[in-house]
Amino acid sequence: MFKRLLTYLPRSPRILDLCCGVGSDSDRLNQLGASVVGLDFSEESIKIARKNYPKNDFNVGNMLEDYSHLGRFDGCILLAGLVHIPNNRLEMAFKQLYKVLKKDAYVLIIVNDGIGKSERMSLQTVDGEDFDREFYDHTLDELLTASKKQFEFVYEHVENSESLWKNYIFKAI
Repeated sequence: MFKRLLTYLPRSPRILDLCCGVGSDSDRLNQLGASVVGLDFSEESIKIARKNYPKNDFNVGNMLEDYSHLGRFDGCILLAGLVHIPNNRLEMAFKQLYKVLKKDAYVLIIVNDGIGKSERMSLQTVDGEDFDREFYDHTLDELLTASKKQFEFVYEHVENSESLWKNYIFKAI
């Protein structure tokens, strides 16, 4: 999907890796010729990303708050970042993202298809302790509604018929 996304973008694009985690996807894009800036709310993840992938710029921040100080981007990847955002906050996520994208920028979004909170994916046990990590499924229609006509749907890819994970490419308009 990274290679497909890059076909829509200019040569040597500037890409935002939103909810970048420890930066491994940022590094993959960097190896494909992109200049990548990562953003994640986890300070610990950003420390790991900076240590492991010093060629990229990693920043601590919340995708629901203003991060326009990072500049403008030709594209963005948002891989499973929206799974922790309930529907009533999706509009804010798209609003903040739109502010940093250049006209005609493209976004790769990966979500788990469905509606509402997924109890199965939310409840996790780590070292004998139960956690609710607030995992939300989203449909394409929910994403398009939340994007408030700032984005249009371009492409969908599903790994196999059994997978609930959907790969979407959107275009900022």
